[in-house]
This record gives sequence, C-alpha cells and structure tokens, in this order.
Amino acid sequence: MKKKSLGLNGLRILNTRPAGQNQTLSQEIMTAGGIPVALPALVIEPTEETWLQQLPDLTRIQQCVFISANAVKFFFTTLKKHGVAWPHSIKTIAIGPATAHALADWSIQVDTIPEVADSEHLLKLAELQHIEGQTLVLIKGIGGKMTIANTLLERGANSMALSVYRRVLPTCDAQEIGALWKHNLVDIILFTSQQAMQNIFALFGQEAHSWLCNKPCIVISERLAEIARTIGMKTILVSRYENLLNTLELYIKNAPR
Repeated sequence: MKKKSLGLNGLRILNTRPAGQNQTLSQEIMTAGGIPVALPALVIEPTEETWLQQLPDLTRIQQCVFISANAVKFFFTTLKKHGVAWPHSIKTIAIGPATAHALADWSIQVDTIPEVADSEHLLKLAELQHIEGQTLVLIKGIGGKMTIANTLLERGANSMALSVYRRVLPTCDAQEIGALWKHNLVDIILFTSQQAMQNIFALFGQEAHSWLCNKPCIVISERLAEIARTIGMKTILVSRYENLLNTLELYIKNAPR
C-alpha cells in the first residue's frame, strides 16, 4: 500500500478485513485523513491436518500455487510442526504481492506472480500453459471457485488442491452493529472477498438490508463488483488493493457537494 498523504477528509470506512489482517490498512486510512471502523467479517482458522496425508512426495512436485497469504501461513506452519522440509526445487507461484511477501517470510523464493491478483491472470501465466504430466499442488482455503483447480486438470496436470484453512462467521456485538446502521456511522464499506460481503449482510440482518444496499462500497475486483450488484448494492467502486486509498480520494473529490 502506498504511504503518501491523501485527503480522505474524515471519510468513515468500514474495514471488514479479518482481525490480524486489518491493522495496516486501518493505520494507512488514518494517516490519509480517514476514519477506519474495524468490523472483521471473517475469522480465519486452520482446517484439520488430514490434508497433510494427501500431500505427494515433495521431490515429485514441479510447481506449487499459493492462493493467499493465509494459505502460506497455515501450510508452512503445519509443515514445520511435523518436521517436513520444503524442497527449493519446487517452482513457486504466488497469486499476488501479499502472498509473495508471506512466502518470503518463510524464506521461500517466488518464481512468478501474475500482473493482477486473480484467477484469470494467474491462469494466463506462461508457466501454467504446457503442464501435461506435471505434478502441481494448489494451496488454498475451503470454498471459493474451483476455476484454477479444474483448469489445471483440463490442461493435463497431475494437480491436487489442498484446503488448509476455512473462513467462518465471527461473533459480533449486536448493539455495535445496530449502532453502525441506525446512526449511519460509516460512509463506505470495504470488501475484499465474497464471503466477507455475504457475512456482513448476515451479521447486520434483514432489518439493515436496505441501509447496506444504499451504502457505497469499494471492492477489489470486477467479480466482487458483480456479486455486490447481484446482492443489490447500488454504488460500487472497483480498485486494486494497492490503489484503495487513491481510489477513495478520487471518490471524495468527485462526490456531489
């Protein structure tokens, strides 16, 4: 995230990122003159370690694709716990910069990152075009689209998807949530995943549905924008994650006076 002074002019932003992953963005919002309102819409927790039994002989793996920083964290934490060494011969693909940084924290060299952190651009990588007979492992969370896993299989790879974490609905203070919408305490809502969006609607309940739909939101992909439209949200900004603050500044400048 760029750290330059931006004029967010007191914009109140509902930060729905998970606890433990929302602090940096909240701090940057404050530095930029905005007001972060933290309401984690997801709890990230590891799955049972049964996936470890599915992991093939590591010396046979040609490439490994990591779908998120959480995938990196829970995968390598489990390997370390069981004393499993990760061969440097495996080519490593990270879906985006945050995932690459997480891999660097484990001293894993990243060979490739797509230009845009989504499945479409990932699958366009040259390294994933001619993979007939290769053994590929996809490290991910439970749920989500199976586009990547299915496409790798269609291209002839001996691929498997290992789900190393799950996203669950958090327990939130009903009075706090009620105050947010009844007193209109936020100006815009940030969503970085489909499940966070769905969870926010579940947490706020049917009574707040109209308020949520009429509240502007900012999302990090066109796919999320389409989901927001399907739910009924009317004002939707789309921005790459690293450009969120710039997009919000432009939103303020162009907002009707």
